[in-house]
Amino acid sequence: MIDIKTVYIYAVGANLCFATASLGFSHFSRKFSPLWMNQLKVSVAFIAFYLTHELLGLTWQMSTTSFSFLLLSGFIGLYIGDSMLLRSFVKLGPGRTLILFSFQPLLLGIYGATFLNQSLGLYKLMAVSCMIACLMVFLIERNKLTGHWDYKSFLVAFAGVFFDAIGLALTREAYEASPELSSMSVNTIRCLGGLAGLILLSPKRYLSMTKDVMNLPVKSRSIILLASFIGTFLALYLYLDALKMAHVALLSSITITSPLWVSFLECLWEKKLPNKFQLVATSFFIIGFYFLNR
Repeated sequence: MIDIKTVYIYAVGANLCFATASLGFSHFSRKFSPLWMNQLKVSVAFIAFYLTHELLGLTWQMSTTSFSFLLLSGFIGLYIGDSMLLRSFVKLGPGRTLILFSFQPLLLGIYGATFLNQSLGLYKLMAVSCMIACLMVFLIERNKLTGHWDYKSFLVAFAGVFFDAIGLALTREAYEASPELSSMSVNTIRCLGGLAGLILLSPKRYLSMTKDVMNLPVKSRSIILLASFIGTFLALYLYLDALKMAHVALLSSITITSPLWVSFLECLWEKKLPNKFQLVATSFFIIGFYFLNR
């Protein structure tokens, strides 16, 4: 049995892994395309999960219901949701996207209150008000930069958050149906569901992706493969191990670590301080996080 402190350490580790890798995801999504990047990271994760599963000698025993939930979870979360989040990385940047990702606790909180008898009180609604303030600040910033409100980019970001939340909810349902499931089995099947969507979209894209990766300089190839391993394999393993036991809304609130960390890394990468819009939005975000955990 994993104690609650270990669960939250896993969750923080998962968020830091994904946040760090998101800089690489953003760069290569711009260089090639968000779909290209998603294909690569899901493929790397699937291979890593499957090989680790087999090396550990784990079994595939689970109910048909759990298997179906996990396949659908991967298709919705890793294929649809992550493709949209990567598009948002390109348009808005990973820091802003991950701040908007903090709306996910509300969606998971509603899921928890509806299906798992977990509470969703007044403070959570106050937190949502702060998150809406974040959105308004980013909309104003985007208008200053581009001359228009660019609602489409924000809708894509929220769609990515929404589909990712559905994927997590389906994963939790799979755990409920088969409590003995290992996170390694769960992640392998989820990645299979994500791959199914990507392969059905265009099998030929995989030949092109493989060629592109092999043609990259050694340094770039190493960076993107390492980012895919850390940001998908390691992050998913840690997060879903925590999801199996934790309160879903409270667990997702730990996503505060992602935007703060990636914003810091972006400043180092770009060698400049955050602008006033980012500072105001981050302040609202921190206040919202405070209410979220009251």
